[in-house]
Amino acid sequence: MLSIQRVLFPTDFSDGSKRAFPQAAYLADWHDANLHILNVTGRHYHDHEEARANFPIPVDALTEWLQHPEKSITGANWPDLETLSITQEQVESAEPAEQIVAYAEDKAVDLVVMGTHGRRGVDRMLFGSVAEEVVRKAPCPTLTVRNNADRAPSKAVRRVLAPIDFSDASKVAVQHAKEIALTYGAEVDLLHVVEEPVYPSAYGYEAAAFPTAEVLENVEAQLADLAREKIGYEHIMIEARTGEPSREILDYIDNNEVDLTVIATHGRTGLDRMLMGSVAERVLRQSPTPVFVAKPDRTSLVSPDAPEAPAVQN
Repeated sequence: MLSIQRVLFPTDFSDGSKRAFPQAAYLADWHDANLHILNVTGRHYHDHEEARANFPIPVDALTEWLQHPEKSITGANWPDLETLSITQEQVESAEPAEQIVAYAEDKAVDLVVMGTHGRRGVDRMLFGSVAEEVVRKAPCPTLTVRNNADRAPSKAVRRVLAPIDFSDASKVAVQHAKEIALTYGAEVDLLHVVEEPVYPSAYGYEAAAFPTAEVLENVEAQLADLAREKIGYEHIMIEARTGEPSREILDYIDNNEVDLTVIATHGRTGLDRMLMGSVAERVLRQSPTPVFVAKPDRTSLVSPDAPEAPAVQN
């Protein structure tokens, strides 16, 4: 199961940050975790006085952010904010990302949940500045919710996508996808994209025909084995396809009613800057779904003593 004791929700009161609040509150409530709400402000911000006046955020305002429908979506247990353990803190700084990461480190936060488009930096995605830096440098997994996506993120997650490349990092993502799916009672999709080799003309010869059908068949067999070994329950879809990975992943999300995407970064321990890689970064920037980023060399939410999934008998 997932081990979550502290969830951090950074907010700048923008619609972008509010969009991520239901996911933060739901996960904190489900895991009996403390929800930390952090606002970074400063006198140089045009909304500084407004931020000071509206903090700490009253429960009735947070309830509006929760976007609780009149009739709950089937399968969604909505948190009671009156009983949820909530800690609120406001700090002044000109470096919001630095403060968010420092807070996560100081409070031993297990998961950061945040929006990717805020009030500041109107001419660019917040993900290109604050959220991107937090995703790269946070000591724990992150869950980002895009503000300008075409559709609102589902509050009842029914389908979780885990794109994998069979690396150790992507297998960590599969472990998290499984546990997240169990939290929501969702299905899991495993997707692998085979890149066909392209040789520059300077090599002086044309590439041999790529055995696509054979390769895809082999990959899907490997995906099936991985599903049995790491997930072990029947609500799993597997698919192998060819193409450019990030483009195919985004296409799969658009056409398969995916509610949440779980992807791993390929970082190196000791680097000050987390190297996400072009595929993960493009998915984070463009996915209409919330994106959970697992970090193989940072804190994991999967309990180390969690038993392996039992094999499914055919």
